Amino acid sequence: MIKNSKALYHNLYQRILPAVESEAACRAITLRLLEYFFQCDNLALTLDKPLVNPVPVDILTDAIERLHQQEPIQYILEEAPFMNRNFHVNPAVLIPRPETEELVTLILKENTNSNLHVLDLGTGSGCIAITLAKELSNAQVDALDVSGPALEVARHNAIRCQANINWIHLDILKGPLPEKKWGIFVSNPPYVCASEQRWMHKRVLAYEPPEAIFVSDENPLLFYERIIYLAKAHLQPAGKLYLEINEKFGFELTHLLASHQFKNIRIGKDLQGKDRWVTAFI
Repeated sequence: MIKNSKALYHNLYQRILPAVESEAACRAITLRLLEYFFQCDNLALTLDKPLVNPVPVDILTDAIERLHQQEPIQYILEEAPFMNRNFHVNPAVLIPRPETEELVTLILKENTNSNLHVLDLGTGSGCIAITLAKELSNAQVDALDVSGPALEVARHNAIRCQANINWIHLDILKGPLPEKKWGIFVSNPPYVCASEQRWMHKRVLAYEPPEAIFVSDENPLLFYERIIYLAKAHLQPAGKLYLEINEKFGFELTHLLASHQFKNIRIGKDLQGKDRWVTAFI
């Protein structure tokens, strides 16, 4: 039986380490498991607080076995952090990424006026739409997705976060948007080329929904072309477009936006210095 937090940490760490690519990743996952299952944070670990109840050595065997199968910790725990909130996730939706947090932070920084109308296209877990609904002043937020199971996850998260969102079940490549105007379009659409799979980790390829990640090499801007077309018709005067992008296609996308008479077109870099989003005004 394990009686102290440090002993439990070291036990879990050694069992997880062969399943991950680095010691840093192992530390992060071990701490996440301690916090999630035992409410043991960094302070409790530093002080080596005794556990309320002794823990059997085989605790969390199922979770550790799933980690060894390269399943993401977020799907094992069925939650992922995003902008200081925890969102329910499962394999119907992408796991929220730090670079998407950076995009949402930019939107919040640049839009401080109230009563904005926002549309999130391809909402997945709803993390973008829900964060904007909670953080923007009196915003009216709509969010759409082609996937019914993804919208179920998003609705669950909206209830969990007490956010008021209007959900739309729609394939934007086929159907028209509702007859409405918005001040902001935001989207993190599929943008990874199918040929790029060879460089991706198994935990993405085996578990995350491919339809939310990949596009064909023959038409990598498929979703952007459609979103730009819809934005032309449905953005309010001086409306803004925020798009997360594949770093390979930033300049190509800016030319596409310019050809549709968008203005103030900018490419933004993420914290790793990669072109990660494009913004533009109608």
